[in-house]
Amino acid sequence: MDKHCLLFVFVAQLFAAHTYRILGVFPSLDRNNHLTYKGLFRELASRNHEVTLISHYQTPDAPDNYKEIPLSKNQNVIKGLSFESVIVNDVSRVPFEVLVSTKAGNDDCKTLMNNSEVYQMIRGQPRFDVIVVESYNSDCGIALAANLSAPYIAFNPQPLHPWHFNRVGINFDSGHVQQSLLQYGRRPWFFERVKSYILYHITQWVYYIGSQVTDHVYLYKFLGDDLPTLESIASNASLVFVNTHQSVFGGVARSDNVIDIGGIHIRPPKIIPTELERFLTEAEHGVIYVNLGSTVKDSTLPSDKLNELLSTFEKLPLRVLWKWDGGVVGNLPRNVMTMRWLPQYDILKHYNVKAFISHAGILSTIEAVDAGVPVIAVPLFGDQYGNAAALVDAGVATIVPYQDLKKEYLLDAINDVLDEKCQRQAKILSKMWHDRPMLPLDTAIYWIEYVARYQDVSSLKATSASLPWYQQMQLDVLAFVGTILYILLLVIRKLFDVICCCFCQNAEKQNERVKVD
Repeated sequence: MDKHCLLFVFVAQLFAAHTYRILGVFPSLDRNNHLTYKGLFRELASRNHEVTLISHYQTPDAPDNYKEIPLSKNQNVIKGLSFESVIVNDVSRVPFEVLVSTKAGNDDCKTLMNNSEVYQMIRGQPRFDVIVVESYNSDCGIALAANLSAPYIAFNPQPLHPWHFNRVGINFDSGHVQQSLLQYGRRPWFFERVKSYILYHITQWVYYIGSQVTDHVYLYKFLGDDLPTLESIASNASLVFVNTHQSVFGGVARSDNVIDIGGIHIRPPKIIPTELERFLTEAEHGVIYVNLGSTVKDSTLPSDKLNELLSTFEKLPLRVLWKWDGGVVGNLPRNVMTMRWLPQYDILKHYNVKAFISHAGILSTIEAVDAGVPVIAVPLFGDQYGNAAALVDAGVATIVPYQDLKKEYLLDAINDVLDEKCQRQAKILSKMWHDRPMLPLDTAIYWIEYVARYQDVSSLKATSASLPWYQQMQLDVLAFVGTILYILLLVIRKLFDVICCCFCQNAEKQNERVKVD
């Protein structure tokens, strides 16, 4: 064998040693979740890892080392929600939304486990070096990953939800631990802390019964009767990826295996179409970009709310660029342009965009922070409330509740974010957001390869995550200390009684002597 052949074999072996078999399990139908993770797996494939992705969405022009297991052929499967379904009362809204979310997770679980290729995978037990699995509204995918006997990473496309706290070692305290489903922020006042405490425990039980118990019963026939509890399986994840960053969502102590990858979906901005570019550039006083999300259909916006928005925009010296798919708008002010679809991130990166009226979905929140644009948040569902609160705490947003979507409140909110202080803070926060050792995508890939290399990374996990709840809350210690104090008080009381008796007896004897004398 000549030198060139030996060199080729050596390089090939060296290259192969750093190539891993990676499985992705993403059973959710949510397209925003897909936008979060799709670039990650394509990049893993471009780095010559063998990638297999289970999801509802297919990747065009996938490379040869990128295999997809489609869960559905029709990718337009989610029907939009209506503004009429917005619930403004937290006590009613949060349990209901968790129940709806877990029901969607149950459906996703059945779709995943009934897939023929997934079934063959369970029977054949192919070898993977690491599995990246969606951890959102169900732990079904995590159970599948554990069954395949490979280390698995939980991928949360949103901020941590209340049912994730225990498994990553976060001891919930309503005084300072913010919930993603509530807009109370880091400094809630007393009654907000009361509601946060009550709703935390309610959501825990709703998720446990609606998701874990229901999925566990269904998974028996696929994964066997000896299937551990889904909570214990989820707690054994090697790492937890979270679509956040400490510059905005920090302030809560977490273990080393919780990795922030917020911004993983962002790519360099593209050239804006000429018509839009002209509209943005020629705005003398700047532009406000408006997008209330794609999940809720704009056409369902009540007429009174629509009129309030139009009245607000008419009063502004700025131009308004509005993502609106609700048809033709009557009496549209001259400073407003509407389009059914807009390249949101590219627009936010334009120097003349001064503010963003948003529903505060996680991707919109991330893109606004990345671009340094302050936000007028109108949260409607789920984590949007927590995202809005995080932006307010960071000093780059103001919240207008949906029920208060009126001209006077909107104008006040717009004036607040157009203030020089808020504009400056948004730019500073953007710099902090970007100031990282590695890009979010590189961070995720580094840790995926890290787990694939070492397999056992349990040293990164919080020890509190494996403790029973009464030990996490120190209830056994408090009970022991309380018992000791109770016994000491009894002893002290007994001694006091004895001393008092002695004094009384001595006093009686002295009185008797006096009488005798």
